[in-house]
Amino acid sequence: KAAGRAPREADDALWKRFKAAQDVFFSARNAVASERDAEYEQNAVAKDALLKEYSDLDGSKDVEAARAALRDLQEKWDAIGKVPRERMHDLEGKLRAIEKRVRSAADAEWRRTDPEALARAAQFRERVAQFEDQAEKATAAGKTKDAEKALAQAAQWREWADAAESAVSDS
Repeated sequence: KAAGRAPREADDALWKRFKAAQDVFFSARNAVASERDAEYEQNAVAKDALLKEYSDLDGSKDVEAARAALRDLQEKWDAIGKVPRERMHDLEGKLRAIEKRVRSAADAEWRRTDPEALARAAQFRERVAQFEDQAEKATAAGKTKDAEKALAQAAQWREWADAAESAVSDS
C-alpha cells in the first residue's frame, strides 16, 4: 500500500498471488473444520446411543445402583467429547432429565429414611402416650375435666404424629 498503485499487469499478478495464497489458507481451514465437524457429529451419535442405553435409569428400585450407573454414564459422556453446537442443547437436556430422575429417587429415599423425621414422628407418638396416661390418671382420680383436656391434647398430638409418619412413608 505504501508503494502506491502498480501498473495493471503487475497489480493483476499480485492479486492472483494473493488470491492463491488466500485460497490455500481457507481451503486448509475448511478441511480442518470439516474434519472437526465430522468428529463432533460422530460424538453426537455416540452420545445419543449412550442416552438410549441409559434411558430407563430412574432409581425407583435401587437408588445406589442408579447412582453408580449415573456416574458411569457421566464418565462415558465426558469421555466422548464435544458435539455440534446445534445438537448440544437437545443432548444435554436428555442427560439432565436422567440426572433429575435419579436425584428425585435419591431425595425420596432420603425422606423415607431420614433419621430426624423418624425421630420426630416417634416423639409425637411418645407425647400421645403421655397425654393418654395423664387422662387415665385423671379419670382414676375423678378429675373428668383434666381427663378430657388430656384426651383432647392426645388427639391433637396423634394427628401430628400421623402427619409426620405419613410424610416419611409417602415420600
